[in-house]
Amino acid sequence: MIRKYLCIVILLLCIGNKNTDTLITDSLSIYDNHPTLDISEAKHLQWVDSVLGVKGVKLIDYRNRIYQYNDTRFYWNRTFGYFLVYPSSFTHGEESDLSNGNHFVNEDSTICLNVYATYFDVFKDDYSLHEWFDIMIDTEIEQGNRIVKKDITDHSYTIEGNTKGDRYFYSKAICKKAYEREIIVTVKLEYTRSVKKQAEEIVDNNIHLYNLPRE
Repeated sequence: MIRKYLCIVILLLCIGNKNTDTLITDSLSIYDNHPTLDISEAKHLQWVDSVLGVKGVKLIDYRNRIYQYNDTRFYWNRTFGYFLVYPSSFTHGEESDLSNGNHFVNEDSTICLNVYATYFDVFKDDYSLHEWFDIMIDTEIEQGNRIVKKDITDHSYTIEGNTKGDRYFYSKAICKKAYEREIIVTVKLEYTRSVKKQAEEIVDNNIHLYNLPRE
């Protein structure tokens, strides 16, 4: 059961918070191989420990910013100031060329998890946040996705429905400040009917926002 392994957590970074309780899950994973660092791994991980305020963070994949703390594996996007905890049984992809996100899949690709960030402040002179959310949702429809549930708040939206490829999807976008910029972090989960229960257990855990020190 995926609930056993993970609750999805997006952490948006700001100066000063040392809370690590949100990094605790019941997952079990292995310390994998990773590329050689330009600086020593020990020095990098010493810096990571000091920023996160913990001891014993392991580096899984430096290029794609994958780390592990105890039994918790997470993707840390330092460019946009957020990180995402994901099931250790999932395989991570390569970070995008824009360094704004990554993707993760389970063993047979029946569940796919994508996360990415965009700057909103470059559009705020032309659109209100609500208008921009409407544009993002309309883009889903233009791509052939059918939305069956929609909820928009002052700073976020959640939509659920079916993709053009006959898969289910759940998507949540949250507007937040990071490094004095207004950004929108979007998480999208796509899954087949056969794993609907497991995917819904991920959704049931929700997406929580926290603060973390800036690099």
